[in-house]
Amino acid sequence: MSGETLTTKDAIDPIIHKGYLGELADAYLPAGMDRKDPQISPLYADLKGLPPTLIQVGSAETLLADATRFAAAAGAADVPVTLEIWPHMIHAWHLWNAHLEPGRRALANAGSFIRECL
Repeated sequence: MSGETLTTKDAIDPIIHKGYLGELADAYLPAGMDRKDPQISPLYADLKGLPPTLIQVGSAETLLADATRFAAAAGAADVPVTLEIWPHMIHAWHLWNAHLEPGRRALANAGSFIRECL
């Protein structure tokens, strides 16, 4: 919850907003727990040894910077990482795959990624 796109994409992503994420974190974490604790945020964890990782993020979503930062951290830890930034997509665009062609393509890409890794 520290990427700049939480602010810069806030007006265009109708689903995920910093206040909402704060409420979720407050409900999940014990009071006083450091949100930068590696057990809480993978951005601060030792990522060495993770399996190949696929990150799909929309260019219009507030979590774009968090996704690109995680991809960079995984790559720096020698984790094979594939980052897909989907133009004009908001958070969880995959859910509308029945009516949204990029949602179907993203799911197909994820399926291909999983098959290649197995």
